[in-house]
Amino acid sequence: MKITGIVDNFKVHPLLKRDWGFSVLIEENGRKMLFDTGNDYRILEHNMKHLGMNFKNIDYLFLSHFHNDHTGGLEYIFENFEIKKTFIPDRFPNSLMEKIKNNTEIVECKDKMKIDDNLYSTGTFTGDIAEHSLVIKTDKGLVVIAGCAHPKIENILNYVKESFSEKLHAVIGGFHFYKLYEEKLFVRLDKIKKTGVEFLLPSHCTGIEAINAMNVEFKGRIIKFGAGTTLEI
Repeated sequence: MKITGIVDNFKVHPLLKRDWGFSVLIEENGRKMLFDTGNDYRILEHNMKHLGMNFKNIDYLFLSHFHNDHTGGLEYIFENFEIKKTFIPDRFPNSLMEKIKNNTEIVECKDKMKIDDNLYSTGTFTGDIAEHSLVIKTDKGLVVIAGCAHPKIENILNYVKESFSEKLHAVIGGFHFYKLYEEKLFVRLDKIKKTGVEFLLPSHCTGIEAINAMNVEFKGRIIKFGAGTTLEI
């Protein structure tokens, strides 16, 4: 399985552009899943081209939640790629629903759902912002990809651990820590430790100060992730 960061607040590739947004490509056995579409279609387009993503078919589009930094590139994707199915959380805005329905089959993930072999939606978490996360089964354990983790990343990890009854290998994405001061941050980090997740790849809305703290608290278990990162799992 190959996971590639396309749009992120951070980058590891000198020719790519950064943006406040998130988009990741997951490839396995010929299948392609695009997780979120970033904020600005021009940056999404630029980065995809520089990463050599010249294909025209995407099996699955996974939208973690409705915020523009995750859905801003939708029109570009629909205009340039054939999408078989789009997976969205419950309570998605009607305006976005109509845009998606006009371009692809839409699947609402209210509850935990199998998307394909080794690919699952957590189902929609309750709260003000409807969000779901992607769970990938690998030989090394479960890999969780979160868009912004508005339901709290520790809650997502605990749910996945209990629901799948398998080891948590890694978690990738935005942890939404960028507004937290030290006291609250370290309480949250302690809760993450208790989930037993082996590796953390914080990006997007996690915040650089929080990531610096995580590098100390999870020494040797933080892997840098951003636009241009390529992981083989």
